Amino acid sequence: MKKYYLHNGTESSGPFSFEELRIMKITKTTPVWYDGMEKWKYAADIEELHELIAATPPPFQVEEVSTSHSQKTISNAAFLGLSKNGFIAVIVIILIFSTVIFNIVQNNRSEELEAKNKKTLLENRQFSLQQKEIEEQKRLIEEQEKAEAERTAKEKKQTITDRISAIENEMAVTKDDLDTAKEKLAKANEFKVLRTSAEKSEELKKLKQEIEDLEKELEDLEAEQNRLNLDLEKIK
Repeated sequence: MKKYYLHNGTESSGPFSFEELRIMKITKTTPVWYDGMEKWKYAADIEELHELIAATPPPFQVEEVSTSHSQKTISNAAFLGLSKNGFIAVIVIILIFSTVIFNIVQNNRSEELEAKNKKTLLENRQFSLQQKEIEEQKRLIEEQEKAEAERTAKEKKQTITDRISAIENEMAVTKDDLDTAKEKLAKANEFKVLRTSAEKSEELKKLKQEIEDLEKELEDLEAEQNRLNLDLEKIK
């Protein structure tokens, strides 16, 4: 259903339905607007509102009569116990009072509008400050997260570096143990003493197992070292 807005020269009112406009008795010069119009129009320029436009009486004119009748009319103007001058004075006072009231109403409206504008401006400033505070908090959080990530990466890098260094030491010890075990195996094969074949075989078996264990340990250390070096490259 179409909704209409009216304007009294100072502010707009509405929305109103077609039936509500009928009750309000709009005139030809009443400014009207509804959704779809580019600008305000007088009611007389909107065809669908013609039947709602209240009839406007013609300007007041007094039919000319004879001088004696005019004088009688003027004399009759002294009604309600007032003379002609008194009646004019009352009219002037009413006009002045109406003007004062109108100015007071206008001033009140201006003050209300100014108060609303100040309130809106204050709310906008508060909103702007809140947005700045939110942005500042976001920036601080991002800086904290960045610092924490850098600290964590630094600690991880140091841990990996320390482990790589320890692995190198372990590998050096393991290689020495492996060389020693190999030397023992070679000597065990050549060494001839009074011992049974079973004793010699058992000794050789232990040495070979020791060599296999040391080689496996060395292989595991090298694999761990390679993996840690790759992790270290990713951190850099």
